[in-house]
Amino acid sequence: MRKVIVTKTKDSLIVAEEENGRISSLFLENSESVSLVGRIYVGRVSHIMKNIQAAFVDVGQGTICYFPLEDWKKYPSSGMEGRQLHEGDELLIQIEKDAVKTKAPVATTFLTFTGQYLVLRVGKTGIFFSSRIKDINRRESLKELLSQNTEASFPFSIIIRTNAASASDTAILAERQFLLSEVAQILSIWKTRTADTLLYEPEPAFLTEIFNNRIESLDEVVTDDPAAYRLIEQKRSVYMKQNKDPSSKESSLPTLRFYEDEYPLFKLYSLETVFSRALSEKVWLKSGGFLVIQPTEALVSIDVNTGKFDGRKNLEDTFFKINLEAAKEIALQLKLRNLSGIIIIDFIDMTAELHRQKLLETLSEALEKDPIKTTVLGFTQLNLVEMTRKKIRKPLHELLSKSPIRYT
Repeated sequence: MRKVIVTKTKDSLIVAEEENGRISSLFLENSESVSLVGRIYVGRVSHIMKNIQAAFVDVGQGTICYFPLEDWKKYPSSGMEGRQLHEGDELLIQIEKDAVKTKAPVATTFLTFTGQYLVLRVGKTGIFFSSRIKDINRRESLKELLSQNTEASFPFSIIIRTNAASASDTAILAERQFLLSEVAQILSIWKTRTADTLLYEPEPAFLTEIFNNRIESLDEVVTDDPAAYRLIEQKRSVYMKQNKDPSSKESSLPTLRFYEDEYPLFKLYSLETVFSRALSEKVWLKSGGFLVIQPTEALVSIDVNTGKFDGRKNLEDTFFKINLEAAKEIALQLKLRNLSGIIIIDFIDMTAELHRQKLLETLSEALEKDPIKTTVLGFTQLNLVEMTRKKIRKPLHELLSKSPIRYT
């Protein structure tokens, strides 16, 4: 069973995903860590640094964004094609990444609008698919559906998300039209607005966390926060109206339950303990082995150790068993802690090539449940496994180091 728990502590909103009785994902939002990702502003270029091929764009309220000039060459703001960028210019930009430590938020002119089934991107054309949609026939039918003529005064591409595989055609086309209308509205008014104007703000991030992540396999959402309950119920109602096809899986969305018991919801699911363990360097495995997870400025290093494991077979089989268990746990820990960027894993050395390949397959399969793009690159010459995970939000340890959760 897969469940999402939404609860509010003294100053934080927490979204925790529970799968098969274990918390597998944590999303935290407080007054000091509200994400800017997805917001669209009219920004002003404060200065240009040609030595690093970047500009810095002021979007107001003391926020200066890093903007790569390569983006300007590929996707200039609408109506500014062919123009060179200068200090003082006003342009239409979207926040692509939040600030991380000493790095400023990253902005782009390649505007992206995300729905439950589709991602619409302004600036180039084409239809693309989530790599998790494996069914060739479904791919072809979706491509044919979305290739139907659509009047639009701007170039756009569509990425078909995993959720679309089981959605009705009616819902998918309705969402495309809605996203196109949003874009058209912004492009028609932005030049009449002054710099520092916020033109578009995505829905609350916690709703996206719930509804845009494998909604078809979610059984229940439970919350003790009245405001969150109302927003989730409104979102459910919209989706139910969009999905009029009774054969669609989306016509049966997860049940929503308001928790009214006096015993706190965060205690019921031991969230205090979950957060504590998610900050610990050491993670014990059921076999008696353990992981050591160390995020650094440049990368995340993960070391796999035999620990208390007492293998009765030969060492190769012992190491293979621990490594397979570790691979599954690493996939969960990366998602739980939201660790991103370059990730180096030091598995226990194995000599059998068949075991090494099976280990990579197991790791890749375990990572398929992660909604954030991950890529396993394989073994390096030093016998380390190298992988990457796309950076989107701040990692959990960084959020909690600045704003610890206060439960009372």
